[in-house]
Amino acid sequence: MTGRNVAVVILNWKGWEDTIACIESMLRTQYEALSLFVCDNASPNDSVARLRGWVSEKLPGLNAERVAAGKVAMTVRDLADTPSLGPDGAVSGGGTGVITLIQTGANLGYAGGNNVGMRYALAEAFDYFWVINNDTEVEPDAIGAIVDRMEKDPSIGLCGSTLIYSGQRDLVQNLGGGGFSRFKGRGLPLGFQQAVTKPVDQDSVEAQLEYISGAAAMASRPFLEQVGLMQDDYFLYWEELDWSMRAAGRFKLGYAAESVVYHKVGASIGTSDFGDSTAFSDYYMVRNRVRVCWRFSKVSLPFIYGDTARDVLRWCRRGNWSRAWLIMRAALGMSYVSAAR
Repeated sequence: MTGRNVAVVILNWKGWEDTIACIESMLRTQYEALSLFVCDNASPNDSVARLRGWVSEKLPGLNAERVAAGKVAMTVRDLADTPSLGPDGAVSGGGTGVITLIQTGANLGYAGGNNVGMRYALAEAFDYFWVINNDTEVEPDAIGAIVDRMEKDPSIGLCGSTLIYSGQRDLVQNLGGGGFSRFKGRGLPLGFQQAVTKPVDQDSVEAQLEYISGAAAMASRPFLEQVGLMQDDYFLYWEELDWSMRAAGRFKLGYAAESVVYHKVGASIGTSDFGDSTAFSDYYMVRNRVRVCWRFSKVSLPFIYGDTARDVLRWCRRGNWSRAWLIMRAALGMSYVSAAR
């Protein structure tokens, strides 16, 4: 399938195996007019070398499959040794049918790392920009379905897919994203852990959307030019809510039910929807919940601080004083490094 030019931005942080699986699923999609911007956030392991090895060893075979299917072979633009871009910097010359390897120069977090890829892509002639987690794999028609939804309604600036748990493919993680409780300051994922077989009304989902899941969010060029990139200062979590709220009154949020994405959930940072979280994820979840509500929903703050106090007490009862102290510092916006000592 061909159509509008799509830039797929994939951020890697130590997870080269997941990243390669994600890339391969993209190259096997039915959609032809796409390029991939694979950004490495200065992984301390051998991720960049592994990605380069995949280019040498496996890409030729995948290109043979693409050519046999009537699609163009992908070329590679290796910028992994190029210094990271400044806020307005870009390097052009890629176009569609290209895999661009980029080294961001530091661990910029989820928002910052993806923003580097989007800056490169914005310098080229792409119509849509799909930010997608590296621990995902997509159905062959996933790109075409989400592009089709946005083409049918140009007022949609940001659009989500049907996210399904990779390890439990009978369960939905969310339907495009979720709503938001302004009293409690909580995101409310739509369709959370419902059966994949349950019928879905796309229009009903769109009517409830207040944010698009950052695990698979497609933005239009007008959206990025008018609303801007993600806010770097979140580092991890809640940046998608900020992104969506900044678009209020200018762009609609959309949902493409037929765009199916399988998500491993938190593979790169060791978190899960089914178990305890890490101290690292707890810190950013609390800090950024406060941050986004301070910016967009101050009415939520009393409940959030009450919620945080209950969490602190829970950790104190367990005798985990360091985790309790970490949560307190997160709520006050103090640094993670200092809190972790």
